[in-house]
Amino acid sequence: MATGGKEKENGTISKGNRAVPPQPPTPPDGGWGWVITFSSFMVSFLVDGVCFTFGIFFPEFLRHFGESKGKTQILGSVLNGAYLSLGPVAGALVNKFGCRKVAIAGAFVSSIGLFLSTFSPNLDVMILLYGGVGGCGFGLIYLPAIVMVGYYFDKRRAFATGIAVCGSGIGGFVFAPLCVFLLETYGWQGAMWVISGIVFNGAIFASFYRPIEENKSTCENMKCTQITSCNSNSEKECFIFQENGNKNIKPNDLELNPIYRCRSVEIKCDTNGTDCAARLAFSQDLSLLNTGTGNPKQSHAHKTHLSPLIRKDIFYSGSLEHIPERVAAKSDSEYVSKMTVQSNEDIPDSIKISCCARFCVAFKETFDFSLLASPTFLLYGVSCFLCMFGFFIPFNFLPALAQDLDLSIAEGALLISIIGISNTVTRILVGWVSDQPWADCLLINNVALLIGGLITCFVPYYKIYSILAIYSVFFGAAIASFVSLRSIIMVELMGIERLTNAFGMVTLCQGLSSFIGSPIAGALADETGDYNITFYLSGVTLGLAGLICFPLRRISKWEQGKNSQGDETVVPKVSVSMPEKSPMLD
Repeated sequence: MATGGKEKENGTISKGNRAVPPQPPTPPDGGWGWVITFSSFMVSFLVDGVCFTFGIFFPEFLRHFGESKGKTQILGSVLNGAYLSLGPVAGALVNKFGCRKVAIAGAFVSSIGLFLSTFSPNLDVMILLYGGVGGCGFGLIYLPAIVMVGYYFDKRRAFATGIAVCGSGIGGFVFAPLCVFLLETYGWQGAMWVISGIVFNGAIFASFYRPIEENKSTCENMKCTQITSCNSNSEKECFIFQENGNKNIKPNDLELNPIYRCRSVEIKCDTNGTDCAARLAFSQDLSLLNTGTGNPKQSHAHKTHLSPLIRKDIFYSGSLEHIPERVAAKSDSEYVSKMTVQSNEDIPDSIKISCCARFCVAFKETFDFSLLASPTFLLYGVSCFLCMFGFFIPFNFLPALAQDLDLSIAEGALLISIIGISNTVTRILVGWVSDQPWADCLLINNVALLIGGLITCFVPYYKIYSILAIYSVFFGAAIASFVSLRSIIMVELMGIERLTNAFGMVTLCQGLSSFIGSPIAGALADETGDYNITFYLSGVTLGLAGLICFPLRRISKWEQGKNSQGDETVVPKVSVSMPEKSPMLD
């Protein structure tokens, strides 16, 4: 036993000679990763296939429940809004249980919700089951599909992600005619039974989400080589035990508390060396350590689980070869190390971490509210809010508009299929363009949204089916550009370090916008008696979303210059890796 207070000088603490922080394994860039890519493709196919085709069921729901257009649209908006808003919750669950378990649970939940919704006696119950339960299940399925591709791919991530997200457009393309066939054959209840069974297959695809096997050397480094504990009565005293076989530790010297496996410990000290604050990121419980002369190695009863979300670049869908952190790294392992999140949470006087507390820690770390002080982030967040406000309106109202023009339900569904296939082709094209050094991704996003909004405003004047089909091509391309470039723009404006926080908060913002967009459009349709106003509203919000993004790069540069002038004093710190926590000493 050594007293750490004697070793602490000039803001540093000496540590054991073999402590190495656990790092995520290096992505294989192939192998089982292609199975993961296919599974993610199919999950996108199922989730967006159902969400994009709500508009085909919309006229049937209107007739069956006899409610207003605005209230009936709440069905689809809750489905889409819950699925997008649940991202932070799904992320916290992934940190605790892993991608496979969360995605399988999501498939069960969404399938059950869609099936039970067919027995709804009224629209309110239908909203709860179809929208609420089904949407929450989709949220649990979708986030693991995104992060697993990034977890398995590094150099080929742009290509693999491009394949996976194409499932979204293909889903809309295939589900539209399928829904028409099921509606005409079995009615909406029978169609929903079949769709719930199809969605249940998401559990099969999610079962392929297995973690990357760690190298043997990595596992050896994860052994408990150093256990640090701070005396609750004196922050200056730190006790360090080094693993060297069995240790003679008197039982009465220790008070046993639950032991936790930790990712890392970071001890920060002020310049006077008088203030120590330790921060931990908890992973999973271990069995209690026996007193006496037990061997610390016996406490490794479980294999260390590292969540894919500890990668700072996990949501980045573009090529990693051009980002500054990748260029500066001398090796793949160095880059992976730089991209590893050092999660932190204050240690209380007596550490008692329950499952709920661990969940709250992960949920809290998803949100960085300091981003709300950034004009760049706020403006981009407003743009995303406006975009998602109008995003689903054409999907939800275009089939109904087609029927008002005396077109068949199949012809209305074909418009959704056209949007889907255009979405797919554009994602591939934009993915390739965004990887070119000459590409201006922000400009592409802005122009695409402006064009998409402009042509949507004129939908009420498209009285010929062929014109509606051409509109569907361009609308699908516009929304595909926005979705494909979202994470790339965030990294350009806010940096890779803040991508996870920015992505989580923007997704939540988009979910909230999706909750209100279509119901407001439906309420306006009730007031006016036609669907024209819904497309005006969608077009204006999409166009504004693109328009306000034009000054973003200039605002970002101004903000970066302002921040660089106000450099803060750097607090000296030392990171001490601690795969396990020892019993606290009093």
